[in-house]
Amino acid sequence: MSGAPEGPGAVAGCGVRRRTFLFASTPITAHTINPLPVAARLTGRGHRVLWYAARRFHDRIAAVGAEPYGFTEAREHADLAAAYGGAGSPRAIAGLRQGFADQLVGDTARRVRDLERLASSVSIDAVLTDAVFVAARLWHERGGPVWASLGDGPLTYADVDTPPYGSGLLPMRGREGRRRNRVTSRILRRLIWGPALQRLISIRTELGLAPTGRSVVEEAMSPHLHLQACVPEFEYPRRDLPDRIRFIGALRPEPEPDRVLPPWWPEFLADRRPAVLVSQGTLRPDLTELVLPTVAALAGTGLQVVVTTGAGSVDELVAGLGGRTPDGLRVARWIPYEEVLPRVGAFVTNGGYIGVTSALAHGVPLVQIGSSEEKAEIGARIVWSRVGVRRRWRPSRHRLRRMVEDALTDPGIRAGVEAMHASFARHDAAGEAADALEQLAPSHASQQR
Repeated sequence: MSGAPEGPGAVAGCGVRRRTFLFASTPITAHTINPLPVAARLTGRGHRVLWYAARRFHDRIAAVGAEPYGFTEAREHADLAAAYGGAGSPRAIAGLRQGFADQLVGDTARRVRDLERLASSVSIDAVLTDAVFVAARLWHERGGPVWASLGDGPLTYADVDTPPYGSGLLPMRGREGRRRNRVTSRILRRLIWGPALQRLISIRTELGLAPTGRSVVEEAMSPHLHLQACVPEFEYPRRDLPDRIRFIGALRPEPEPDRVLPPWWPEFLADRRPAVLVSQGTLRPDLTELVLPTVAALAGTGLQVVVTTGAGSVDELVAGLGGRTPDGLRVARWIPYEEVLPRVGAFVTNGGYIGVTSALAHGVPLVQIGSSEEKAEIGARIVWSRVGVRRRWRPSRHRLRRMVEDALTDPGIRAGVEAMHASFARHDAAGEAADALEQLAPSHASQQR
């Protein structure tokens, strides 16, 4: 950007006036922490960022210079782990229905009232939400500000040539593929999204808004600006993708000079054996789903295995191993992706979107296992773009070991990962998101507060 600062409301160093942005997050860990780099970039440019989020995230929000606001009417927790059930369990479909209807849509009216109460005392120029925060659209329809959505999961935009979101299917060309997509979309609308859509219709009526016929995922995507946190090569092609959908690359955290790394980190760096990272993210606490089977499968292979337990605990992992730690195993609750990914040869994951895109941004091939939540969608994209291997259900130890070997050695996967890495390298997600939000904000400047 160019031009001189315009008066007292201008941001130092550029011609963009100081704006007030509101971030609004579903009370889920990933959806709340994923926009932190964008908030850090905006506050670094001199903008004011307010953030409507569950209180347990307020310290992290304040650390990037944003101002946290807690829920008043809305619930502090969305218990999606309980709602979804185990990966691949018979409860998975029923849990998905329940999770969307009760946990994601059920609080929409309360969230709208919270946002309206917050905005009654401060002027908001633009809003950024995660991709399942339906309340932003309803608030906007009731006179709220313009809003953008952040795609920190697979792109949900529907297209005749693209399998519908939630199916986990790969693209199929031609008339048969389009027919399959239409039939599958109708089935999913009734089987998966039906209860959530009925709940949303009821909430719209409660708020004085007419039904629209849009699905829940369509309602959650902004008609003004959608920032998709990946690159086009990792998404299925759409023939009519609108300009409001912008690919911004992988969300990567701002540098933290005071990062604390595990005590074994120097030993890990000195060990010349190839390394594999293993994680099942922040939502799935049961380490028997992926982490423990992978540690067992890779024992004795000569690989270093770096485990981040995430929602689980280090003590649970040690107990699951019978108190014996295999040679080369390194365990921590969490390690910054920016530190560990450049030092591993493959990433074994249940398929969390930010972990997957971070790995590809660092040129790391993927082994994806699982089909809970949106993981089947992400796994399908891994296969389609030839950047790794996947299994919907837990494989045998022998098969899992072979999958890791394929990720480390297959030349086709290596070529796919290198091409994807080059595409991600052309983006600065936080910067591009901040630019787009500045452009989205209305032309009038925020009043100084």
